[in-house]
Amino acid sequence: MRMFNMWHRRQRLIKRDLRNHRLFRIWGHRLFANVLWKIDKKAVAGGLSLGLFVAFMPTIGIQMIMVTIGALYFKVNLAIALAACWVTNPLTAFPIYTAAWRLGRYILEDFTPIREMFDLYNIEGRAVRIMVQAIYLWTGCLVFSLVSAIGANIGVRATWNIGAKVRRRARLSARAMKKQARLKDRSSEVA
Repeated sequence: MRMFNMWHRRQRLIKRDLRNHRLFRIWGHRLFANVLWKIDKKAVAGGLSLGLFVAFMPTIGIQMIMVTIGALYFKVNLAIALAACWVTNPLTAFPIYTAAWRLGRYILEDFTPIREMFDLYNIEGRAVRIMVQAIYLWTGCLVFSLVSAIGANIGVRATWNIGAKVRRRARLSARAMKKQARLKDRSSEVA
């Protein structure tokens, strides 16, 4: 509970500071709607999924804008989505996109419809190579995005449910201990 109160206070301070920013004039009250800042299972899981989905797409220059628009549309936690989109940053982008390109190439290496499409439109040379490499990259990134978003959503929801069960058991255990202490006090008073 103490952690929640600290988060809530920090959230109010961030909102107050952001209200003075020029973005407030553009986005208005939608950016500061409670649904974008609340912490519950659905909002956290959705925010993490959205952030990771966008993070693994090769849109490194506009990821934060895409995440903000997505959070407004899907009504998920904006702060978590923005933090998650920073998985790909200038330090990690090259290895992640290289792995995605290799995965896309592995998946589509013998995929003949791509070759047939280029043959149909009679595209040759360097343009074909660039387009094929881009298709490999986008395919691998799409696989990474889908797997990470679905995995994060399932992971957050499972962790949240386990935490709820642990808290419920702790509450029931505390009640049982209080009840035993009351019964013990009553039996000692009678004796």
